[in-house]
Amino acid sequence: MDCWNSSSVIKKHVFDSLRKMDMTPSRHKGQNFLVDYHILHYQVEQAEINQKDIVLEIGGGIGNLSKCLAQDAKKLYIVETDRRMVGFLQEFMSSYSNTEILHGDAVKIELPKFTKCISNLPYQISSPITFKLLEHDFELAILMYQREFAQRFFASPGTRDYSRISVMMNLKANCIYLKTVKPSSFFPAPKVFSSIVSITKKEDTLNFNHDDFGRFITLLFTQKKKTVRSVLVNLIKRKSKQNVQIKKEVLEELSYLERRIFSLTLDELTKMYSDLKAKLGEELWLNMISLNTR
Repeated sequence: MDCWNSSSVIKKHVFDSLRKMDMTPSRHKGQNFLVDYHILHYQVEQAEINQKDIVLEIGGGIGNLSKCLAQDAKKLYIVETDRRMVGFLQEFMSSYSNTEILHGDAVKIELPKFTKCISNLPYQISSPITFKLLEHDFELAILMYQREFAQRFFASPGTRDYSRISVMMNLKANCIYLKTVKPSSFFPAPKVFSSIVSITKKEDTLNFNHDDFGRFITLLFTQKKKTVRSVLVNLIKRKSKQNVQIKKEVLEELSYLERRIFSLTLDELTKMYSDLKAKLGEELWLNMISLNTR
């Protein structure tokens, strides 16, 4: 990788760029810039970008990673929300005709088609952007997260970190934990460690609607320490106030009623989903999983 020669060259680029924009990095926007040459090299190496790849980078910042991605990709899309950095990137990356900078919030805008996503994600959007990326078809993602968030991908049922994203990641993707990154690898240094994760999509072998299942999992995991019976009974009571009448008897033949939500495996959750949906019928089911439960 010849886009940067050393960490000192990257640091100089960061300091010079911020001074040029008369800008102080915003912690609120997650503006911590990677300045470690070895980590940057590792990310690009893991991505194995070739001339057929359409690469998506979320949070281009001041182009530390962008410059390396553009050298080998067929096309590079950079999504950046900060208008000043969009202007900077347009100038900094102007020599790369294969690069297009998109101004907007990556969580809200329509993402272009891509084969690989290589990004040091703004940590405050980790959850919504991960779910959004999983809606797309892609070959590989090499993503940097806050370490505590990344650990949820690999959490086992019954553990503290097991959550909605643990379930949905297990459903949709294969994840590999690649590397832990120290705070000193960034400027300014965050207060937390980071993690680089490799994600590839699984083939869809389950015959049901993933979005539908995802809404069901969202409802369950808002109260993940309660039993299945308790969560579903309370949901039925709330729905009755909206004139949606669901008989409690539909629950009695369900499996796992006395188990706590966060102890259930993916296979157990999918079985409960399928059984409950079959008992309720389509109309009642759609009313039940509506996220408007007030």
